[in-house]
Amino acid sequence: MSSLPRLIALATTLLLVPLARGESANPDLPRARMLFDRLRYPEASRALDAARAHPGNDRDTLLQILEMQGVVAAMLQQPAKARTAFQTLLVLSPEHRLEGDYAPRVVTPFFEAKAWVGDHGALRLEPEPEQEGPTPIERVTVRVAADPLKLGRAVRFHLRAEGADWSLQEVPLAKGEASAAVKGARVQWWAELLDERQAVLALVGSATAPLLRAAPRPQAALNPPLTPTQDTPSVEKRSSATSTSAWRKLAYVSLGVAAGTGAAGGYFGLRSRSARSQLEGAAVNEQGLTTGLTQREAFELDERARSNARLANVLFGIAGATAIAGGTLWLLGTPVTVSATPAGVTVGGELP
Repeated sequence: MSSLPRLIALATTLLLVPLARGESANPDLPRARMLFDRLRYPEASRALDAARAHPGNDRDTLLQILEMQGVVAAMLQQPAKARTAFQTLLVLSPEHRLEGDYAPRVVTPFFEAKAWVGDHGALRLEPEPEQEGPTPIERVTVRVAADPLKLGRAVRFHLRAEGADWSLQEVPLAKGEASAAVKGARVQWWAELLDERQAVLALVGSATAPLLRAAPRPQAALNPPLTPTQDTPSVEKRSSATSTSAWRKLAYVSLGVAAGTGAAGGYFGLRSRSARSQLEGAAVNEQGLTTGLTQREAFELDERARSNARLANVLFGIAGATAIAGGTLWLLGTPVTVSATPAGVTVGGELP
């Protein structure tokens, strides 16, 4: 039983070590967070200033500090300081949203800062376009495309040429650019833009998703010259013949449909004419009244003549349309040749 307290102490130590390491990155931030949560804003303001001054804050830590600085300054009735903190926050992260629901005294300077960033733009760090050429890569370059608050001071490059380990180069910004020397056919890299306190403002790539630069292969290896052969024209002919054959098949189908519907239309036309002849040829008496048919038979013949005539007209229309389509497809299937002559361009074709 005496070993149980030692096991508990060991487990507690193992659990606390990672927490201590996380806080050691910026020892003032946990205290600032505690004071902030307890609404002790004057003390939280001083702790946040100390956390902001700590060298080497990563980007996430910096964004947390700036948001809390803006909220604390607003709660202490310091709107100018709040706007400045929020402007810096939104220049670095334009889509940032406040973590909590705050009173208008906090929300107002936040949205004023958001409007300012909308007018002046956000900070942007971009890689320079790759240079063309088969030679090994000798450097990578980043450019600060926009920095409305002039926060950037240097760029920290993380580099790894093929077959080598990762290395670091920190390069001051010069006219908004920074370059790192590296040599290799394939280079993985990413970069961090730093402020005067070495805090990370922006990144190009990341440790988990580095960028890749690879020297292009010689053009001759990528696109070996093609040797003309006698098979090339035959491929073109086969392609042309296949296209022509497809058009012709569609033409045959259309003309077949036209012939079938035309024949059907003729059949129903004959039935209509036959019914009309029976109706008109029936015997009549001296007064002109029909005596060879009953009234019901007359009505049936008249209706039969009319319905067959309508159906015949529809079929004849379909036959005409499909015949036109078939003729068009037939012409489209005719091989066409285009040649250049001293007099101009000649277009010719062959009729089947």
